[in-house]
Amino acid sequence: MLKLICSILLLPILLSAQTKISGSIFDSGNQPLPGANVFIKDTYDGVSSNQDGSFSFETEEKGEAVLVVSFVGYNNYEKSIYLDGTPINLEIILEDNTKELRTVVISAGAFEASDEKKGVILRPLDVLTTGSEADIYSTLETLPGTQQIGETEGLFVRGGAASEAVTIVDEMVVQKPFYTSVPDIPSRGRFSPMLFKGTIFSTGGYSAQYGQALSSALILRTTDLAEETTTALNFMALGLGAAHTHRWENSSVAVEGGYYNLAPYFNVVEQNSDWEKAPVGIESSFNYRVKTSETGIVKAFGSYSYGDLSLNMEDIDNPGNKTSFGIRSDNYYVNLNYREILGDDWTIFTGASFSYDLDKINISADKVKQDEQLAQTKVTVTKGITDNSFLTFGGEIHNSIYNDSFNNLSAGLNEVYTAGFVEADIFFTNDIAARVGLRGENSKLLNKLNLAPRISLAYRLGKYDQLNFAYGKFYQTPHKDYLYYSTDYDYENAEHYIVNYQLIGPQRTFRIELYYKDYSNLAKGSTQTYPVYNLPPVQFNNDGKGYAKGIDIFWRDQETIDYVDYWISYSYLDTKRDFSNYPQMAFPTFATPHTLSFVFKFWVPSITTYFATTYSFSTGRPYFNPNNPEFLGDRGKNYNNLSFNFSHITTIFNSFTVIFASIDNVLGFRNIYSYRYSWDGAIKRPVVPESLRSFFIGCFISIGEDNPYN
Repeated sequence: MLKLICSILLLPILLSAQTKISGSIFDSGNQPLPGANVFIKDTYDGVSSNQDGSFSFETEEKGEAVLVVSFVGYNNYEKSIYLDGTPINLEIILEDNTKELRTVVISAGAFEASDEKKGVILRPLDVLTTGSEADIYSTLETLPGTQQIGETEGLFVRGGAASEAVTIVDEMVVQKPFYTSVPDIPSRGRFSPMLFKGTIFSTGGYSAQYGQALSSALILRTTDLAEETTTALNFMALGLGAAHTHRWENSSVAVEGGYYNLAPYFNVVEQNSDWEKAPVGIESSFNYRVKTSETGIVKAFGSYSYGDLSLNMEDIDNPGNKTSFGIRSDNYYVNLNYREILGDDWTIFTGASFSYDLDKINISADKVKQDEQLAQTKVTVTKGITDNSFLTFGGEIHNSIYNDSFNNLSAGLNEVYTAGFVEADIFFTNDIAARVGLRGENSKLLNKLNLAPRISLAYRLGKYDQLNFAYGKFYQTPHKDYLYYSTDYDYENAEHYIVNYQLIGPQRTFRIELYYKDYSNLAKGSTQTYPVYNLPPVQFNNDGKGYAKGIDIFWRDQETIDYVDYWISYSYLDTKRDFSNYPQMAFPTFATPHTLSFVFKFWVPSITTYFATTYSFSTGRPYFNPNNPEFLGDRGKNYNNLSFNFSHITTIFNSFTVIFASIDNVLGFRNIYSYRYSWDGAIKRPVVPESLRSFFIGCFISIGEDNPYN
């Protein structure tokens, strides 16, 4: 909850602190240059120039910055500028350089907001104003390739399970990116979108720099130095918190903390669960940045969260009885990294991270303890080879420790995973580029090696559009639930085939992508993961297989209507898999053929208010019915949801203030995610949202900062 609060608290900064940069770009013969890349160095703000060489965009960056202009066949142009809200207009002349060939963006399978040559797909403001939760993962569910899953957390991408997606922060893997949840009640992501300056959400065919994910990789890159010194307080019925950021010339530090208690909210908004103790928690974080040189920076981030809750769950096998379920969780996460540019063509990154997650669960008289630790180190080096190619190589080590117990029984695992990678970006001509990579991995538990080749090709068709193709082999160690029973496993495997067409203009994006995934060596076996199907026992083996194929379509328009930004995404998915305790190939419970999202946002300057609405639709997902001889032969009802939020900027006690409100499921759709059955199949219960509608309202004050609109 604190992450939501702090994210909303910073929303006024995003809405108001913008500098407009415009101008025109010409060659030495005074001819306009259309399609030139214009961006703020070390940020993700920028556009491509129009047919007449003109450009215009806005940035939320502040202070000293460097404007960069690049165009095929010309030397890069750099100019120091100062960003303080005052409009900047420039006339730029580029000098010819026939050796410069880098124009094609390698992007098959990825929405890359961090690539300045493509423009921005997702920014912090997109997350804060999409849906009702201001959550990174909920926002990603409005992009094509993802599935709308309401009863559990996780990224479900193109027929892949949640365990097949990895979250990476500043090149380091996050062990548990979500808060601990209870069965059939999802949790939100741990991280505030305001921590990050860019996202790469790869739905397949991603770089050889990343592994241990059969389906997708969410790559988050944190912000650099804080813009200014600020202090903030927030007061709500749900809790209270405080945050302070201090900026020096070459360093900054930020601390925040808070307490939340959902009991008052549950007393007002009726819940479908029988809560014994509504969720309460404490959260805190520390963020330190220091510039070591003009191109070097050290980043340190640490967070701690504590949660406690309990509820009574219906015992579907014993009507009239309830099972007490309580959980206390502690999470620690530390990330330290250093990045530097050496000379003209060397870039080095080195980082280390540590995650510690402890869950203590009481299920009636039974006591469960889950203790997970992950330590990681990684080094990456990039070296320019020629004017039209560069090489990236490096390696990483993960040390994972698992200690689980059930009453007096306990089990533990210690996995040491090592990987090395090498990847070359080669620009053959002005219009053809390739990225070729190879990743090697070794698992101590499996005692096996693998080699994973990856390749992407790109062909530029015109000023704004291109074709992309990607192929890759991806490996993943089976989940710990299987390895507790047996380590006689091999790597799970998936091969990705992707082709897409994309048209990315200054304020519009169109993308259509076809894909095919071939799964092999999927882990099988009967473990006590939730939900448990009443099926014959399955032996532990690597005999699982499957496929996923489909089409994703995305359209975003920020130009047609003044002050309006909207996007539409659609996904069609055909998939089947035989894995886990499945007795045969079947359409999995976490996938659906058709998914549609529509996001519409409108800024009203006259009343300094931002309105946003999100509509989501998906067809019904399969569920297990023991009375149906066809395994997963039943499908639930279609899912519909319309959410709304607004942010009003004003001044209270001479301090900058934002009043934020959101409502989920405005029209009151009675969604049913799935069904649960008793062991004998006689009793059937729907799995539904915790409440028909959910609400949030808050007032957040930035102390001492006046409203810039006055």
